[in-house]
Amino acid sequence: MVIWFRIVPVRREGTTVFGRTLRHGESDDGRRVHLRPGDDFSIEPGGLEIELDAIDEREATAFADGEYVPITPVLWIWMSIGAGGADDKVRYLLAAARRLDAANVLLGDVERRRQVLAGDGLAGPAIRRELFGLISAVELAVVALGRVCDMIEKASSMLHSTVSVPPTVIAKQAAVNSIRNAYEHIEDRALGTVFGKPHPDALTIFNHVDLLQHDRISYGSASLDLKADMPALISEARQFLKDVAAEV
Repeated sequence: MVIWFRIVPVRREGTTVFGRTLRHGESDDGRRVHLRPGDDFSIEPGGLEIELDAIDEREATAFADGEYVPITPVLWIWMSIGAGGADDKVRYLLAAARRLDAANVLLGDVERRRQVLAGDGLAGPAIRRELFGLISAVELAVVALGRVCDMIEKASSMLHSTVSVPPTVIAKQAAVNSIRNAYEHIEDRALGTVFGKPHPDALTIFNHVDLLQHDRISYGSASLDLKADMPALISEARQFLKDVAAEV
């Protein structure tokens, strides 16, 4: 079973009972479809209606209020039950969705480690483990989210999408690209170079003072706030993928 929805009765004609799906947001009066021995059940054309928002809300019931709901299962359900779309577009959206969900998981790990580090009584070895784990999670979160932002930027040309690029993605795209590239090509930056040539900003990616003291990722003049920019990018990217999936 991919997903379930409430069926409500419409009418009876002889031994045939007609029903339909309860619409998203429609009040549920509790009526059920009742079949007698020998009855048939039928849903007429247009009676089976499944909305993307309804799927999203159904998935959200598995999570606490306000908690991020992974978008990959939502899109997979939507595109598996007749919403259609070319295979390449489906693959594109699901690939972006997986990276977005991964970025959120990694940010959750960052927050957990931050709380551990803020606690009392932590010994040196434990501090080191949590500290380096936090930095690693930040690096991979930016790499994953950077790919999502790049795929959002290219959606209009590659998927012929008409959905507007979210405002935070537009505002932070340059910073995301700069920091993402530094993390992805960390071997280059470790040598103090960018594209193999000495660069004054190269080694700044290893300065974690801003990250540890101000929850901010800095590289040269580029910066991303872990408490504001990253959650906003994830939230807007999630809605963007939903909107594009709705038009596929």
